Amino acid sequence: MKWILIGGLAFVAACSSSSSDAPGGGPGGGTGDGGPGYEGGPGEPIHNDGGSDIPADGAVKACSAARASLLGAVTTVSTGEVTVLGSAGGVTTLFVDASAGGTSGGTTNPWIFVDLAGSSRVAVSDTTSIASTAWDLAFKRPVIYTNSGDGGDGRGGAVLVPKAFDAVTAADASAATYATESFFDDQCNPQLDNTGAPATTFSSWYDYNDATHVLSPHAGTWLVRGGTGKLFKVQITTYYGTNDGGTGTAGGKYIMKVGAL
Repeated sequence: MKWILIGGLAFVAACSSSSSDAPGGGPGGGTGDGGPGYEGGPGEPIHNDGGSDIPADGAVKACSAARASLLGAVTTVSTGEVTVLGSAGGVTTLFVDASAGGTSGGTTNPWIFVDLAGSSRVAVSDTTSIASTAWDLAFKRPVIYTNSGDGGDGRGGAVLVPKAFDAVTAADASAATYATESFFDDQCNPQLDNTGAPATTFSSWYDYNDATHVLSPHAGTWLVRGGTGKLFKVQITTYYGTNDGGTGTAGGKYIMKVGAL
């Protein structure tokens, strides 16, 4: 087993799921807010054709020890707030507090798992989320991943399309090719973006301003396949929201629009 040091955090460089000395926990990955996002998220694409090419349940378990080191394995459920700010015309505006204790507390706080259809937080932990299909997106600080592949046993996936939110239709979702989460290579080496955070299907969701150190949502709309295969369109409007729909200064507090397709 070999370790590498990135951004002050230790990651497993190689790990076999059968290794008896593989760590069962760890720093929980680099989830800092600095630097540009990974462009063109990793993962094998899957087609929305009824599920024949969706990875089988259990795919996430192949690198379970490495996953715990990369993402963390906190056994408590997040207390982060998920609030409906408004709903009209089939579109819900959500506030999601994924601040996870701030930049210094991210490694010891759990991910927050969100059910897009129910506009709610799902009561699963880092460890129990793996086998659950009740959640669609996981958030911690600027990192987002889907319930798919190395992310979970769900039927999820995501892709960014260069269209305005209101212009995206069910036909767009049906025609899209969705990427699934692939956090590791075939030797369980972690796949990282250029900030040192786990590379996910959502790694390109933001642009980073080197002068102001502010994260701004990338143009376009995200098509998301949820944990049970439901389809959504998602637009993140700010990373610095407040639970009354305003804008603050603390990061990790998302406001987003969600529409079922």
